[in-house]
Amino acid sequence: MCGRYTTEMETDERQLLEILMRAEQNGGTSVQREVFPSEAAAVLAVGTDGRTDAFSFRWGFPTAQKGRLLINARAETAAEKPTFAPHLQLGRRCVIPTAGFFEWAHVGARKQADPAQKYRFNLPHTGILYLAGLYRPSQSAHGGYEFVILTRSANDSMAPIHDRMPVIVREEHIGEYLGDAASAERLFGEIPPVLIKRLVS
Repeated sequence: MCGRYTTEMETDERQLLEILMRAEQNGGTSVQREVFPSEAAAVLAVGTDGRTDAFSFRWGFPTAQKGRLLINARAETAAEKPTFAPHLQLGRRCVIPTAGFFEWAHVGARKQADPAQKYRFNLPHTGILYLAGLYRPSQSAHGGYEFVILTRSANDSMAPIHDRMPVIVREEHIGEYLGDAASAERLFGEIPPVLIKRLVS
């Protein structure tokens, strides 16, 4: 599950800053630092010129149910679902650059009554965390493009908080993920990296 993430850097990550600036230039839309569903966000995708570039897409596929967005897609079944399969196969794969994502854990047993604690998840030795996604031409009045984040079963570092986690794309695999559907599906099956979590206010 991934319902919120951040591009707010805790260290001087010039690479991430450059991606955000390039996305704003290409999209003409300001990219938020803490990103919520329906908002514009920076993504890496292959442009019409065949080159990987940064763009500004909106997070979420609108559904027939008014006000409801699909923000995640299960990597295990994306190739079979008509909502996602065409985009996986047609090269509409994107990578979402982040400085970490958030998940909430309830302190007590009663979710409705007990407070939730907010955790931020990152890789141990870098400030940038790349997430796998799919995109399509927007079906809303905004125009442009919209994306979802792919998820998979959680590993041991995530499981105590949630049973799902985003599919993480290692930096050296970004070109492989964007460039070839078979390679992308193979990456879905890789063991995800260990993440570190930190309680945030």
